[in-house]
Amino acid sequence: MTATAPRSIKSAERTLALFELFSREQRPFTVGRVSESLAMPQASASMLLRNLTELGYLEYDRAHRTYAPSIRVALLGSWIDRRFGQAGSIGARLDALQRRVGETAFMGIQNGALMQYVLSQESHQPETLSVESGQFRSLTFSAVGRALLSIKPDAEIITWVRRCNVEAREERFKVREADFIALMQQVRADGFASTAGDVTPGLGAMAVAIPSPMGSAPLAVGVGGPIARMRRKRETIIEALREFAAASAPEVPVASAGQSHM
Repeated sequence: MTATAPRSIKSAERTLALFELFSREQRPFTVGRVSESLAMPQASASMLLRNLTELGYLEYDRAHRTYAPSIRVALLGSWIDRRFGQAGSIGARLDALQRRVGETAFMGIQNGALMQYVLSQESHQPETLSVESGQFRSLTFSAVGRALLSIKPDAEIITWVRRCNVEAREERFKVREADFIALMQQVRADGFASTAGDVTPGLGAMAVAIPSPMGSAPLAVGVGGPIARMRRKRETIIEALREFAAASAPEVPVASAGQSHM
């Protein structure tokens, strides 16, 4: 089992990377395009696509020699979307947020001492924040990371700050504990986290934490773009993010008439 474990893990990584590619590009792909995009041998790409087709997760178009996800893939996460109730699916709501504010909208999670984007809808404006699902950013320097940290107790935040400082690849991504706790207090008071060139010069973002439909680790939803445009749209973006968060709150069961209340 030990000898085959690395190969199994690599196959799993390639499978997930393939579906991330489909999600990002939203179109069918040939074997050659998959091989090029995922930097894997064409023979391996062909085998992966063929196996997933046999399992029913992909559909093959013989006329164009392309592969695309099947309805089986779409249904895998349908039960998660239903957890959001009548507010609609995650993807549809993020798309609506992007259209409302006119900037890139995204969602992220904490992955160890990093923040990881899990979904994005990019703006089509000439200058924009480019985000891809699966990308990692600093937990302490990104708006999403700060929003997620702000809902933790200060003692736990300090633990993460220390780990982030140890793992930081650049000196500029290290923070002083006291300064960061003060920042967290400001985030809590404002109700949102923000950045302005902290990660990428000229680009800023705002984010708020929201409950996970899985009922476990929280998510954060954010909006980002050129700092000048973000400042002009500040109030609109804050309002949109707060409404998104409010709509994501778990539904409270309504007691029936026959139930007694304590």
